[in-house]
Amino acid sequence: MSLPDLRTGRLLLRPVRPDDLAGIARQIGDIDVAKMLTTVPHPYAIEDAKAWFDQTAAQRRGGERAFAIDNGDGLVGVVSVGRSEGKPEFGYWLGKDHWGKGIMTEAGRAALAWHFGCFPELPVMSGALDENRASLNVLSKLGFSETGPYKLKILSRGQALPATRMTLNHAAFVENEKVPA
Repeated sequence: MSLPDLRTGRLLLRPVRPDDLAGIARQIGDIDVAKMLTTVPHPYAIEDAKAWFDQTAAQRRGGERAFAIDNGDGLVGVVSVGRSEGKPEFGYWLGKDHWGKGIMTEAGRAALAWHFGCFPELPVMSGALDENRASLNVLSKLGFSETGPYKLKILSRGQALPATRMTLNHAAFVENEKVPA
């Protein structure tokens, strides 16, 4: 399945391209970003970005679908939904310079609307470290509900840390979109 371009009020979500990889490596290379992500090593090099891109491209048909978040000046983060096994997983990150601007909530809405437009029967799972209040707030704003505590293994820290697991189904997403933000 090829990914479409998705436009929001101020963003373009588009497929990740090879020319995005240097920006991905630079932004995820910031320890403040990496330490909140599960499978990201630190330091994070261009080779890591290439390996992730190759894996994502290979899985795109039935697995992870990653959108570059472009604010008009280039890639500022990535949002993805889907995996090849089990329930789709909603994942995301933003470069540190773009935190606190509502970008991820806006991008997340677009990606989830696309997902539920294609797969309304498939609920989406997500989660975040308990210390990452901003990420948990994004998930709440998008309509996710808590399913319970769990541990997230954080590669860059070499440990499993307390986190909150969350889920979202199509009906809850639609209902949440009716509520003014």
